[in-house]
Amino acid sequence: MNLKELNPPLIELPAGQTFFRVQLLRARPGTVKTNGLLLPPAGVLSGRFCLPDQVTAYLADSSDTALFESQFRRETKSRSLGDLRKRALLQFITRQPLRLVDLRPLAEPYPLLLSLRIEQTQALAIDCFTAGHQGLIYDSAQHPQHSCICLFPKGIAALKRLQQWPLVKPGSRQLLREVVGAARRSGVPLLPDDAS
Repeated sequence: MNLKELNPPLIELPAGQTFFRVQLLRARPGTVKTNGLLLPPAGVLSGRFCLPDQVTAYLADSSDTALFESQFRRETKSRSLGDLRKRALLQFITRQPLRLVDLRPLAEPYPLLLSLRIEQTQALAIDCFTAGHQGLIYDSAQHPQHSCICLFPKGIAALKRLQQWPLVKPGSRQLLREVVGAARRSGVPLLPDDAS
């Protein structure tokens, strides 16, 4: 599967769009820090649209989608407060238009776009990057009727961080309201700090 074969629509999102992401509060060794994002180094290839020699950033259209995609996925058995305590929900805004490949209309005829066949979707991402696009927009596999974006470096440069909220209020057991709602709706049990 490649960009030419799929022939997906191309869209330009206007500036001023908001997106959300859950990430660690503190960077790990080797983390790439840019525009308020903490990203895995290039070449980790852990996500479905990661590039072999460039960093990529994954964001979601809502706080719920970001939480479902990162913390309360369908296969998740439980989450510990200790794990949530290490993370924050971030809100970003686009400072300029984004030129994206739109995979949303292709999710039904090409279910592999939402699958774990990441070698194929990563090959598609390489095609999109090589063609000069700033990223991709695609259906969330975890939150129906919602979207996620994967941004390449030029798309990442268009972001500005607006806000950051710890998932657990520091020095307490108080969860961010969005976390409570996402945990309840996902059915993923929350365990004490020392449980896993």
